[in-house]
Amino acid sequence: MFRTIKLKLPYDPSILETGRQFREACQMVLDYGFSAHTFNKNKLNRATYEDVRRRISTLSSALVQTARDTASDALKQTKLRKEIRRKSLTIRYDRRTFKFYPDSHTISLTTVHGRLVFPIANSPLMEKYSGEYTNAQVSIDVKQRRMFVMVQVEVDKGVENKAETRDVKVVGIDRGIKNIAVLSNNKFFNSAHLKDVKGRYRYNRKKLQHAGTKSAHRKLKELGGRERRFVLDTNHVISKQIVNLPFNLFALEDLESAGMRTKRNGRRFNHKLGSWSPYQLEQFIKYKAEDMGKAVVCVNPKYTSQKCYRCGFIDRNNRNGSIFHCKNCGFELHADLNASRNIGVLGKSGYFRLLSTSQSLRSDESMPTGMREDSSKPTPLGVGS
Repeated sequence: MFRTIKLKLPYDPSILETGRQFREACQMVLDYGFSAHTFNKNKLNRATYEDVRRRISTLSSALVQTARDTASDALKQTKLRKEIRRKSLTIRYDRRTFKFYPDSHTISLTTVHGRLVFPIANSPLMEKYSGEYTNAQVSIDVKQRRMFVMVQVEVDKGVENKAETRDVKVVGIDRGIKNIAVLSNNKFFNSAHLKDVKGRYRYNRKKLQHAGTKSAHRKLKELGGRERRFVLDTNHVISKQIVNLPFNLFALEDLESAGMRTKRNGRRFNHKLGSWSPYQLEQFIKYKAEDMGKAVVCVNPKYTSQKCYRCGFIDRNNRNGSIFHCKNCGFELHADLNASRNIGVLGKSGYFRLLSTSQSLRSDESMPTGMREDSSKPTPLGVGS
């Protein structure tokens, strides 16, 4: 698995000039790719490499190639629908152009003035993530005269998930719009504060869009960045609190199988759904849990809101808003809490099913070829269920 460490660099003119020339090389490739309507790296390289090397002679060959890759990724992301004007001074490095020395707190970077070594600020993440450093990216903030390097490290997963070696303690997590997350251990993460802040941003955007001036457009872009960072921080805080709970298996609903964004839910609901970020929260929970040796499993959420956690009776009339009242046994509970408990039950059974499958595959691989079972044969009923 890969992790990214953000470290502070000293503000240096050689890195700044390298960033400017890297940006110019990227822009040359972007202009050609847009006009030729291609983001293929081989075509971009054949058409632009010699021209870039001739016009920007002090930029190394390896950085020219990473500039081409950066431009290709940007063109692919926009699907060649609009022309791109690169403004940032971000430099992409790979194994050929940088070397990280965590023991001496230094990093070697290829610049327009040759290969130079720079000191980096100490960070506890360097001790936490020790492994092979594969890629790096230098970000330059000219206005505030700051430079950062994001170093990607490949770390070993180590031992198997702790959930395999001890009793599984599962918690189901139901994500929603009114409640960001509801856990089966009766813990609620309400979205009231998040909705208030996003509502203020929405009101300010409406006012600025009505103004339509250049300064208003600049302010709109600034507000968008603030809102994204606020949501990012909120999801980081919530995910950290969740994975620090005394559970080693986290069950989440698979929202893609639920097809929420493909349904016709009305304009007002879809507006709320568009500002919802459950996938980001899911990704944060997954990587934080993986760091702690815990497991995450996604289950199909079908009928989890209609099914009674106590007796298993399924009826769409069981749920009325935020209240769940079973028509069969009379069990009453908060609807999201009932759903999270159903998700937890499905997650535990699904995890053991996956675990038994992976163990059987490992044991099958350890057998001689002639003794392995034929995978094309149907699985007997009851196995792995």
